[in-house]
Amino acid sequence: MRLGVRVCTVSLLNIKSACLVSSTTAPNFTAMGTSLSTVSVPDWQTACASKFNCTSEGLVNILGEAIFPTCPANGSLPPDVWGISNRACEQSCGIFTQSVDFTSSALTMSTWLLPWLALIAQLPFEANGSINFMSACLSIGSPALAAYSIALTAFNRRYISIAFRKIKDRAQHNSRCRYMVERVDAAAFILRETQQCPMRANQRAGELASLIILDDDNGQQKFWITAEKDLRNTRRGFTQSFLAQVLFAFLAYLISFIAAVHDSLGSPDVGNQFASSTVWSWMFPIVFGYVRVGSQCKVGTIKKALTDHKFIPERDITGKVEYVAQTGLCPNADLHILSDARSGAFSTFRETLPLLPIHQRHASGASQSEIPSLHTRDVCSGSQAPFPHMSRKGSVGRDSQSDYVLAQQGIPKLSPNDFDESPSPLLTWWGFDVRGDERTEGPIFNYARIFTWFTFAGHVQRGFENGISSFRTMFNPSTARDAAIRCRLEPELRAFIPLSSLHQHPHIIHHMFQAALVALFLQWGTTGAAILVAYWTPAVGLGCRSGGYLIYGIAATVSWLMLVFSNLISHEVMQRLEVRDQRGTRGLSALAVIMRITGKTLAIFNAAWLIASGVMEDIGAFQTCWCDTDAFQYHGNGWISVFKDASDLRNVAGGTWIGGFVWSMGVCLAVSAVFAYQVNGERNSLD
Repeated sequence: MRLGVRVCTVSLLNIKSACLVSSTTAPNFTAMGTSLSTVSVPDWQTACASKFNCTSEGLVNILGEAIFPTCPANGSLPPDVWGISNRACEQSCGIFTQSVDFTSSALTMSTWLLPWLALIAQLPFEANGSINFMSACLSIGSPALAAYSIALTAFNRRYISIAFRKIKDRAQHNSRCRYMVERVDAAAFILRETQQCPMRANQRAGELASLIILDDDNGQQKFWITAEKDLRNTRRGFTQSFLAQVLFAFLAYLISFIAAVHDSLGSPDVGNQFASSTVWSWMFPIVFGYVRVGSQCKVGTIKKALTDHKFIPERDITGKVEYVAQTGLCPNADLHILSDARSGAFSTFRETLPLLPIHQRHASGASQSEIPSLHTRDVCSGSQAPFPHMSRKGSVGRDSQSDYVLAQQGIPKLSPNDFDESPSPLLTWWGFDVRGDERTEGPIFNYARIFTWFTFAGHVQRGFENGISSFRTMFNPSTARDAAIRCRLEPELRAFIPLSSLHQHPHIIHHMFQAALVALFLQWGTTGAAILVAYWTPAVGLGCRSGGYLIYGIAATVSWLMLVFSNLISHEVMQRLEVRDQRGTRGLSALAVIMRITGKTLAIFNAAWLIASGVMEDIGAFQTCWCDTDAFQYHGNGWISVFKDASDLRNVAGGTWIGGFVWSMGVCLAVSAVFAYQVNGERNSLD
């Protein structure tokens, strides 16, 4: 028995160690007298090819068809022999396994995988502790979910910008409410920036209406300007480090591709490594999109901007003034429910409360004295107000004239005792929060706030629209009750809208549908390019690589759909509980929690699989008969090309490699343009 060894010189991207060449007699590998079931070799393909000659069984042509060639005098293989069948490979090469060469593996990983892993640092991590880890897993395991959240954020921003531009124009053309112009701009910015945090509107004692329409004597203008400034200062932007890291990642990908085409075009190994890198290309529009559409730099900045500043005056019956934070815009996910006796009493407030001319109000002969509130509560923080006996000027105080107007319209006078002052207990199913990701702060979870954010923004938008319109017939309001009448905001502002009434909110449906198209386009545009390259790399077929990318794309899509449907069910549960309808909520809660856990678990395993498959490709773990003969599709009828090198496969690989690269980059540019266009439209509508 003779063993010959030769050194193979290849390109930088396709480094091979010493290639094993043996005689026609199979070597009898033994170790300490015991036959080994597998043998590690530095080059699996060359070792396998060395087991065959012109007279061997299982030889195939370029189409994978069995051939029986006429052997030349020197015993070499004729040109029409390309490879071997799956059965021949298993019989003769099944004992071989690709050994791991650290130098070559480190080079390929640093070329094709590490730039993407480094770019993970630019994914949105504006959360706490384990939530940051979950955010990364969801982004990697389901790019469709990340793209869906970004697209929803972009579409919502543009919607708010257009709506508030119209409100601003109306305020500018009315001299009596021009003080609200700056407030409108600030409100639009705040609504756009608060999408990564659960938000609730509070009007129980006139807080939101007071914040919208009362003049600056009560501190409202200071709040809007300061909150906008704080959110603008903590907004994540295009820093030099971000631009440098993204640019270097793109250049690494581009240069590696150019080098592969120039030096190793046609090499199956390099082609499969390129495919394993292409499946990550969704990273470019995702990291770009999160910065472009706006996200806060860290957790808690929204709550701090809205609740830390104390500009709103409260005074007690002695006239002493204390300044407190506003409670009209609440950064929390609390569920507040009306008491049983008054449930639904104000469900038609908006329709049954027309504005009365000011002279009719004076005809009542009512005074303008304020009535102190019996009880106040900080509904934004869920804590008891420090001075329960105080009345909030312009926020909690009521005047008898406004009470008369309400009575004339059949609306009973409110007392703070009409409401459940305590937020509902934490809603759980077997210890898991039924509210789901809607309550979790962070940009990746914006998908779960599409309904509650739209409801919250709608309350604020309606308050501004009605408030500005009221200046045509009424004088400036001076109390919270006046502000509520002007803004036509009922004391109970719902946080959850019935899913059965979604047809009344076409913007929500349109945004969800358009965002879903963007998500699917990015997910399958980039994953599809990787599948294309791996599929058409000889031997053509669905193998370990292309099949693995297909599984990744399917799992990412299923995970996204499960989380979206889980959010729909959670919203339905919360909406029913908000109106004291507990029918079926237990079963729906279980379904929502199970779907959410399953979707996130699938995303975590999918992220691990994507990283593991890249490492396995770079260390040669897929160099087996089962993988290389595309047994995933052809089972025992597949074949592998072991007798041809890169020069023989250049014509086959050229169109596939370039097509896959152009396809993936085109998809990334198109999605990035969607994100950029939405923000440009938002800026043009306000600046």
